[in-house]
Amino acid sequence: LFFFLMIRRPPRSTPKPSSAASDVYKRQGINAEYMGYKMEKGPMKLYYFDMPGRAEGIRMLLHHAGVPFEDVRIKFENWPAEKPKFELGQVPVLECHGKQLTQSYAIMLYLGRLYGYMYTCPYASSEILAIMNTWDDFNMKFGSAFMPQSPFEPAQKTAMQEEFFKTDFNFFMGFFEGKLKAGEKHDYLFGNQITVADFYALGTYKQMRTDPRVAGKYDTQTEFPLMKAYFAARLKELEDKGKAGPFKKPKLSYFDMPGRGEACRLLLRQAKVDFEDARIGFQDWPKLKDSFPLKQLPVLEIDGRQLVQNDAIMQFLSIRYDFLPMKPDKYYRVIFLANTVRDIYDGYVRYYFSGLPEAAKTKMETDYFTNSVPVLLKAIEKRLTENKSQEYLVGRKYSMADFYMLGVSKWLLLNPQTQAKYEPILKTVPVLKLYIEKRLKDFPQLEFKYNLRCLLYTSDAADDTPCVDLGGRR
Repeated sequence: LFFFLMIRRPPRSTPKPSSAASDVYKRQGINAEYMGYKMEKGPMKLYYFDMPGRAEGIRMLLHHAGVPFEDVRIKFENWPAEKPKFELGQVPVLECHGKQLTQSYAIMLYLGRLYGYMYTCPYASSEILAIMNTWDDFNMKFGSAFMPQSPFEPAQKTAMQEEFFKTDFNFFMGFFEGKLKAGEKHDYLFGNQITVADFYALGTYKQMRTDPRVAGKYDTQTEFPLMKAYFAARLKELEDKGKAGPFKKPKLSYFDMPGRGEACRLLLRQAKVDFEDARIGFQDWPKLKDSFPLKQLPVLEIDGRQLVQNDAIMQFLSIRYDFLPMKPDKYYRVIFLANTVRDIYDGYVRYYFSGLPEAAKTKMETDYFTNSVPVLLKAIEKRLTENKSQEYLVGRKYSMADFYMLGVSKWLLLNPQTQAKYEPILKTVPVLKLYIEKRLKDFPQLEFKYNLRCLLYTSDAADDTPCVDLGGRR
């Protein structure tokens, strides 16, 4: 019974031309479109029995990604009472924010895409899915031979187990050994980094090792040295991850003002990500500047890395938390709107920090608010009105474009030097104005300590001394 808990029926092709990979991705696409971003709105709970089984690969993936989750282990004697709580009456189930994701295969693919363990290249994806489906076939053969409640007599069961190790075991291990040989360093079943296929394999391996009948037989196998080395190395990799210390939440560093970093803050808040909002005071920036890769902000520290460049950070977070649709037409609209909003911000920076004489600077400012901003806002409003749901810029839920739009609006509306000029222009685009007012109410918690009249300047002069404009005093 325990071994059959690991067995699933691999997705097969439909009567129409299709493949296991395409079937899985159709289901995954529907899942992500409907509820993908909601997965991060609260602590995850993974329900399964107190054994490796079909949940072990999921546990390994979450541990490797450094994702905090509640590992709920159900006792077998409690299962009859717990079973009705789950949609399909089976586990594993991944729960977050009141929603349940079922089917271990679908959960693995979803988390793999969410945390960077699944390639986006169609060929690479099909290879990974083929490896996972082959492990399913292996589990089928394995379960048939070792299922405790099989109808066969003891002598027949022993013969079936012996036959499994002579034929099926060698066949499948030979297949996986070949996959390792095909890799450059023989470290992973596909590619040069750990993927969902590896977690799937390691989960199966750990379950096999819990049965002394299987562990003993496996230890006598010498024909597959790469597989033996692979299991040892990958389990050590997971062990080392566990020794790395407690989960470290992401850290976003930016000034205590909206600016370029505001879109990142809004996105992380909407995804309900517990992150450190590190706000750097202007007076502290000169001594901290050299500690950042490009000596500029924002910088996002996540997964042990420092990510720089605001647009790159935004796309990384949008893919991870499902705020960037992958359908080409929607993808284009999101990127178009994000770039158009960025033009609004860049135009402001261009004239304000131009260093030109006051008269020339005033002329640039007038042109910016008279010509540039109205044209850009009207283009954005046009896309908003074309959207079936005018609650969001693209589709029926938040996308990366919304965070860009709300971020620059907060900047221009909270800055006393731009507020009086920006608000009259907003009145000329009433649909967009209503959208901004409504969406900003979703983020009442974001406040700023510093008066935005205090603006940081940097000089290219010989002394390169930063200074702060405090109402005319420097």
